[in-house]
Formats: sequence, structure tokens, C-alpha cells
Amino acid sequence: MCIDGDVLELDLDMDLEEVKALQVFVKDRLEYIEEIVVLPSKEGLPVTSSLFSLLMCIKREKPTLKIDCIDAPLDLKNYGMTYWNAHE
Repeated sequence: MCIDGDVLELDLDMDLEEVKALQVFVKDRLEYIEEIVVLPSKEGLPVTSSLFSLLMCIKREKPTLKIDCIDAPLDLKNYGMTYWNAHE
């Protein structure tokens, strides 16, 4: 996890404890973050689905936030492409 100005960079292979720490970190700083970039891991696979759950909750809280793995298809190598459906 790295924050550069208003861009938050996350690793795809974050474990559950790191995602919990991210939730606490983002809670007070959400209004200052404009974009979240998820960096690919060596294996290209997430360790846990909790990162995606948190990102979806963040996106619902702040719909103007740009999250690359939700706004565009995410290539998970062996599992193919993930496309998100937005229902409003």
C-alpha cells in the first residue's frame, strides 16, 4: 500500500490482515483519495476476495472515485477476465 498525492496504490495479493488495516486507513482519508490503483501480483491472483469487497464498498460510498480494477476489466490470468456490473 502506497499513497502518492491523491492516488492510493494497492497490491493485488493483500491478505486479510492487510485489508483490515487498509479499511482503517481509508476510513478517515476517503475524501482526499481520488483514485485507487491495484498493482498486479507475481502470480496474478488475489489472496483473498476481501479486497474486492472493500473496494466495492468504497466505490458505493464515493461513486466518483476511480478504481481501475472495477472501472475496467481485470485480468486474473488463469481465471480470465472479471467484469463488474453496476446496478443503480
